[in-house]
Amino acid sequence: MLSSYLVFIIIIEELLVAQSFQNEIPKARINIKLDLHTGGAQKKVELPLKLLVMGDYSNGQEQRPLSERDKVAINKNNFDSVLAEFSPTLNLTVENTLAGEGSDANIALAFRQIKDFEPEQVARQIPPLRALLSMRNLLRDLKSNLLDNATFRRELEHILQDDQLSEELRTELAALAPPQA
Repeated sequence: MLSSYLVFIIIIEELLVAQSFQNEIPKARINIKLDLHTGGAQKKVELPLKLLVMGDYSNGQEQRPLSERDKVAINKNNFDSVLAEFSPTLNLTVENTLAGEGSDANIALAFRQIKDFEPEQVARQIPPLRALLSMRNLLRDLKSNLLDNATFRRELEHILQDDQLSEELRTELAALAPPQA
Protein backbone atom coordinates (compact mmCIF):
# COMPACT_ATOMS: atom_id res chain seq x y z
CA MET A 1 0.00 0.00 0.00
CA LEU A 2 3.06 2.26 -0.07
CA SER A 3 2.05 3.41 -3.56
CA SER A 4 -1.11 4.98 -2.14
CA TYR A 5 0.74 7.33 0.16
CA LEU A 6 1.28 11.01 -0.32
CA VAL A 7 4.46 12.53 0.87
CA PHE A 8 4.47 15.60 3.00
CA ILE A 9 7.60 17.43 3.80
CA ILE A 10 7.28 19.77 6.67
CA ILE A 11 10.06 22.27 6.76
CA ILE A 12 10.33 24.59 9.67
CA GLU A 13 12.87 27.28 9.08
CA GLU A 14 13.87 29.79 11.68
CA LEU A 15 15.64 33.04 11.02
CA LEU A 16 18.57 33.75 13.27
CA VAL A 17 17.93 36.93 15.16
CA ALA A 18 20.50 39.10 16.90
CA GLN A 19 20.97 38.59 20.64
CA SER A 20 17.60 39.81 21.94
CA PHE A 21 14.42 38.46 23.49
CA GLN A 22 13.47 37.21 20.02
CA ASN A 23 16.35 34.75 20.17
CA GLU A 24 15.01 33.13 23.34
CA ILE A 25 13.70 29.67 22.55
CA PRO A 26 10.85 28.01 24.45
CA LYS A 27 11.80 24.78 26.23
CA ALA A 28 9.15 22.80 24.34
CA ARG A 29 10.73 23.52 20.96
CA ILE A 30 13.02 21.05 19.22
CA ASN A 31 16.46 22.44 18.45
CA ILE A 32 18.99 20.66 16.32
CA LYS A 33 22.51 21.99 16.84
CA LEU A 34 25.57 20.65 15.14
CA ASP A 35 29.11 21.09 16.43
CA LEU A 36 31.47 21.22 13.46
CA HIS A 37 35.15 20.53 13.93
CA THR A 38 36.94 21.44 10.73
CA GLY A 39 40.64 22.14 10.52
CA GLY A 40 41.01 22.72 14.23
CA ALA A 41 38.20 25.29 14.31
CA GLN A 42 35.02 24.64 16.20
CA LYS A 43 31.72 26.04 14.90
CA LYS A 44 28.14 25.60 16.13
CA VAL A 45 25.42 25.47 13.49
CA GLU A 46 21.67 25.34 14.14
CA LEU A 47 19.78 23.25 11.59
CA PRO A 48 16.12 23.64 10.63
CA LEU A 49 13.79 20.86 11.76
CA LYS A 50 12.61 18.82 8.78
CA LEU A 51 9.97 16.13 9.08
CA LEU A 52 8.74 13.65 6.51
CA VAL A 53 5.14 12.64 7.14
CA MET A 54 3.70 9.83 5.04
CA GLY A 55 0.11 8.71 4.93
CA ASP A 56 -2.86 8.13 2.67
CA TYR A 57 -4.11 11.71 2.80
CA SER A 58 -5.98 11.30 -0.50
CA ASN A 59 -8.42 8.82 1.05
CA GLY A 60 -7.47 6.25 -1.59
CA GLN A 61 -7.99 8.64 -4.53
CA GLU A 62 -4.33 8.87 -5.59
CA GLN A 63 -3.23 5.88 -7.68
CA ARG A 64 0.13 7.06 -9.06
CA PRO A 65 3.29 5.37 -7.79
CA LEU A 66 5.02 7.13 -4.92
CA SER A 67 7.99 8.14 -7.06
CA GLU A 68 5.72 10.06 -9.49
CA ARG A 69 3.86 12.09 -6.91
CA ASP A 70 4.55 15.69 -6.08
CA LYS A 71 5.89 16.52 -2.66
CA VAL A 72 3.90 19.04 -0.69
CA ALA A 73 5.91 21.53 1.32
CA ILE A 74 4.03 22.80 4.35
CA ASN A 75 4.96 25.73 6.54
CA LYS A 76 3.13 27.98 8.96
CA ASN A 77 2.04 30.31 6.13
CA ASN A 78 0.37 27.73 3.86
CA PHE A 79 -0.89 25.14 6.34
CA ASP A 80 -4.56 26.18 6.06
CA SER A 81 -4.53 26.21 2.25
CA VAL A 82 -2.91 22.75 2.08
CA LEU A 83 -5.42 21.44 4.62
CA ALA A 84 -8.29 22.95 2.60
CA GLU A 85 -6.95 21.33 -0.57
CA PHE A 86 -6.83 17.85 0.96
CA SER A 87 -9.96 18.46 3.10
CA PRO A 88 -9.62 15.43 5.40
CA THR A 89 -12.75 13.99 6.98
CA LEU A 90 -13.39 11.64 9.87
CA ASN A 91 -16.49 9.44 10.06
CA LEU A 92 -17.07 7.49 13.24
CA THR A 93 -19.75 6.02 15.43
CA VAL A 94 -19.81 6.97 19.10
CA GLU A 95 -22.11 6.29 22.01
CA ASN A 96 -24.82 8.94 22.20
CA THR A 97 -24.55 9.95 25.85
CA LEU A 98 -26.75 13.01 25.30
CA ALA A 99 -29.80 10.91 24.45
CA GLY A 100 -29.26 8.68 27.48
CA GLU A 101 -30.79 5.64 25.81
CA GLY A 102 -27.59 3.76 24.95
CA SER A 103 -27.88 4.44 21.22
CA ASP A 104 -25.03 5.22 18.85
CA ALA A 105 -24.53 8.41 16.87
CA ASN A 106 -22.81 8.71 13.50
CA ILE A 107 -20.40 11.63 13.48
CA ALA A 108 -18.88 13.19 10.36
CA LEU A 109 -16.12 15.73 10.95
CA ALA A 110 -14.44 17.83 8.26
CA PHE A 111 -11.22 19.80 8.70
CA ARG A 112 -10.49 22.73 6.36
CA GLN A 113 -8.24 24.86 8.57
CA ILE A 114 -6.15 24.42 11.70
CA LYS A 115 -8.87 26.05 13.85
CA ASP A 116 -11.23 23.19 12.93
CA PHE A 117 -9.25 21.04 15.40
CA GLU A 118 -10.23 23.26 18.36
CA PRO A 119 -12.73 21.55 20.71
CA GLU A 120 -15.48 24.15 20.20
CA GLN A 121 -15.16 23.93 16.41
CA VAL A 122 -15.37 20.12 16.56
CA ALA A 123 -18.48 20.43 18.74
CA ARG A 124 -20.06 22.80 16.19
CA GLN A 125 -19.92 20.00 13.60
CA ILE A 126 -22.07 17.69 15.76
CA PRO A 127 -25.74 18.84 15.68
CA PRO A 128 -26.72 18.01 19.32
CA LEU A 129 -23.54 19.63 20.63
CA ARG A 130 -24.04 22.63 18.35
CA ALA A 131 -27.49 23.14 19.93
CA LEU A 132 -25.97 22.94 23.42
CA LEU A 133 -23.27 25.46 22.45
CA SER A 134 -25.93 27.82 21.11
CA MET A 135 -27.89 27.50 24.35
CA ARG A 136 -24.71 28.13 26.36
CA ASN A 137 -24.00 31.28 24.34
CA LEU A 138 -27.60 32.47 24.77
CA LEU A 139 -27.39 31.89 28.52
CA ARG A 140 -24.07 33.76 28.66
CA ASP A 141 -25.64 36.70 26.79
CA LEU A 142 -28.70 36.51 29.01
CA LYS A 143 -26.52 36.55 32.13
CA SER A 144 -24.52 39.56 30.95
CA ASN A 145 -27.71 41.42 29.98
CA LEU A 146 -29.45 40.41 33.20
CA LEU A 147 -26.66 41.81 35.33
CA ASP A 148 -26.30 45.02 33.31
CA ASN A 149 -29.79 45.83 32.06
CA ALA A 150 -32.40 47.02 34.55
CA THR A 151 -35.11 47.22 31.86
CA PHE A 152 -34.53 43.59 30.95
CA ARG A 153 -34.85 42.57 34.61
CA ARG A 154 -38.14 44.45 34.98
CA GLU A 155 -39.57 42.79 31.84
CA LEU A 156 -38.46 39.36 33.02
CA GLU A 157 -40.09 39.91 36.42
CA HIS A 158 -43.28 41.00 34.62
CA ILE A 159 -43.24 37.83 32.47
CA LEU A 160 -42.65 35.58 35.49
CA GLN A 161 -45.56 37.15 37.41
CA ASP A 162 -48.01 36.69 34.50
CA ASP A 163 -48.89 32.99 34.05
CA GLN A 164 -49.87 33.35 30.37
CA LEU A 165 -46.63 35.19 29.44
CA SER A 166 -44.63 32.72 31.49
CA GLU A 167 -46.15 29.79 29.60
CA GLU A 168 -45.43 31.50 26.24
CA LEU A 169 -41.79 31.94 27.30
CA ARG A 170 -41.54 28.25 28.26
CA THR A 171 -43.01 27.25 24.88
CA GLU A 172 -40.52 29.42 22.97
CA LEU A 173 -37.59 28.12 25.03
CA ALA A 174 -38.74 24.52 24.47
CA ALA A 175 -38.74 25.18 20.71
CA LEU A 176 -35.11 26.36 20.93
CA ALA A 177 -33.87 23.47 23.08
CA PRO A 178 -33.64 19.90 21.77
CA PRO A 179 -35.97 17.42 23.50
CA GLN A 180 -34.32 15.59 26.40
CA ALA A 181 -34.91 11.91 27.10
